[in-house]
Amino acid sequence: MTATAPPTEAPQGSTPVAWLRTNSGVLTLRWLALVALTTIAFWRTIIAVVDEMRSVTIIIYVPVLIGLAIIAAIGTSWRRAPEPPIYDRQTDVIVGLIVMVVAVAVQVMVNPRYGQAYLTTHMDLLALWLFFLAASIMMFGLRPVSRYRWVWLLALLIWPVPVRVVILTFGGGPVVAGAVMVLLAGVATQIAVGRSGRRGAIGAGVALIVGMILLVIGDALLPGTRRAWLVVIPAVGSTLVASITMYVDYRVRHRLGWTPLGRGVHPPTLARVGRPAFVLIATSVLLAFVPVPVKVGVWPSQTIPGMPLGQPLAIPSNWRQESVQRYPWVTRLYGSASVMYRQMVIQAHGSPEFDKQSRPRRVAVDSVDTARPLSMQVYPYIFRYDLVGDRASKSQEIPMPHGVRAWTWSIVDDARYLSYTVISWWWNNGSKAQQVILWAVDNHEDDAYFITPQFTIGQNLNTMFTVLLRGNASIEDSTPTFKDRGLLQSLAWGIVDAQVDLARQETGA
Repeated sequence: MTATAPPTEAPQGSTPVAWLRTNSGVLTLRWLALVALTTIAFWRTIIAVVDEMRSVTIIIYVPVLIGLAIIAAIGTSWRRAPEPPIYDRQTDVIVGLIVMVVAVAVQVMVNPRYGQAYLTTHMDLLALWLFFLAASIMMFGLRPVSRYRWVWLLALLIWPVPVRVVILTFGGGPVVAGAVMVLLAGVATQIAVGRSGRRGAIGAGVALIVGMILLVIGDALLPGTRRAWLVVIPAVGSTLVASITMYVDYRVRHRLGWTPLGRGVHPPTLARVGRPAFVLIATSVLLAFVPVPVKVGVWPSQTIPGMPLGQPLAIPSNWRQESVQRYPWVTRLYGSASVMYRQMVIQAHGSPEFDKQSRPRRVAVDSVDTARPLSMQVYPYIFRYDLVGDRASKSQEIPMPHGVRAWTWSIVDDARYLSYTVISWWWNNGSKAQQVILWAVDNHEDDAYFITPQFTIGQNLNTMFTVLLRGNASIEDSTPTFKDRGLLQSLAWGIVDAQVDLARQETGA
């Protein structure tokens, strides 16, 4: 980011040291320092995003969006307008420090609040954007940074919550994600070529047409996991085609030369960074030691070779199945091969241990299968149920057979005056993973209400903002009572034994 001054470049030196003293050298050094400090401060976040990208989740859009923002910034820098010579360094420092404090607060205080849904919210990416903005203000000045305000607004979408909501609302999958990225490519092109409203609209239109054509072709040709390229190729390709076309058109129309800038590189508005550089260095080192809430891809999941998945669970003999229902919308969250079942089961015989009148107890058994295990970390169970306003306790591990690790917790529904005891575990058969959740409610009547599976991405935004403003205490059950732990644990043992028996039959063990 540079200020508009007489377009005279300092004489080019014959050595690298001399070049570093030129306008181009100074700006290059500052950009390299800015990228390096951001990488140091958020190296854990970058590793987490890369790990998530390897599992082919929606987060692969982030580097694409960064590329679109860079193209938009380059186009903006090539149409510089004269600026008044008035400049106030104190304003830069004050504004930069305020934004930096907010970035640190988001990373240190807000991000840990979303530990359970860390991969969904990625509040650390919001902190990264704020850090980069603050560092840019301190290195280049507030006025040059504000000139790129539309680029900054576009880059803000590296915080994935808005993009996830839009993609999942319209059905999820690589085609929908690719279409959303093509729309963002149109916005980036409009910013890059928008010397006038008309040129911006034409550029955006060309990008949208080219992007949709590439998306249709890719949808027809790309198979399997390669369909993830639908998020990358149409968006980047359409922006490059539209931007280059508009660039060539402008040069030909005005009979200009073919050098990118058509002028010398302007000197930076801020001649020296000064003492704020020490603030940037200290802050980046501090943030480098802040861990992410969870380790990506690490979740206890026992392998049961030959275990059949993609079908309702086998129920132990001392229980009987009342009903079974399939929920096809989980493909939005966990991929086209995923499947979710709810089985309502009831005890074959009641027991005074679990009901004073020895009535048979009913339990809801939910199972979700996916070929992409990390997706269940990206969208945990809270996105499959409407739990807005409910309070959940911290989980406790319970003993299980065959090496399976399971956890139990309670959920309190204050609106209906109900409480639930929950037991859940993950396991896999070597190719697909499954999460099983058992629900028992403290209302023992036949018509007792059970939390039903439903697509709740939009509803959970309310919970997200509640946690942001009031903290985790607002959604936490601090005094849990696991009323039906024994009931669920006996059922869980029976279900695990039944699946292991089926797996042994499949493998002939």
